[in-house]
Amino acid sequence: METSIYLAKLIGPIYLVIAVGMLLNQDHFRAVAKEVAASPALFYLTGIIALIAGGLIVLLHNVWSGWPIVITLLGWAAVLKGVVRTVLPTQAMSWVAKVTANANAMTAAGLAALALGTYLAAMGFWLGPLG
Repeated sequence: METSIYLAKLIGPIYLVIAVGMLLNQDHFRAVAKEVAASPALFYLTGIIALIAGGLIVLLHNVWSGWPIVITLLGWAAVLKGVVRTVLPTQAMSWVAKVTANANAMTAAGLAALALGTYLAAMGFWLGPLG
């Protein structure tokens, strides 16, 4: 449980900052996402980073019960994202370009990140030894 609380305290606030940034600066985030999707090297690099981060979470925190399952699912989602970006880059780049063109998708992603960040931060800080 200690690893779960630590990861929740780390990941929750990161998601909160990203979510607020996405919701307040949608045009900027859309431009960044389009630029990443248009650069094969940058897209590949972000896939490798996602693969490493997801792999670390899965190796350190493969918990399939209670609220910590959210962290495990995030880890597996990052692994999947990294695999898709490195194995099927053309298809993934096309999909990202389509999603970023949709203003509603950016809002939905920002709200999802806000909910996830709030949940993880709350679980980490309420359940943690410092909370």
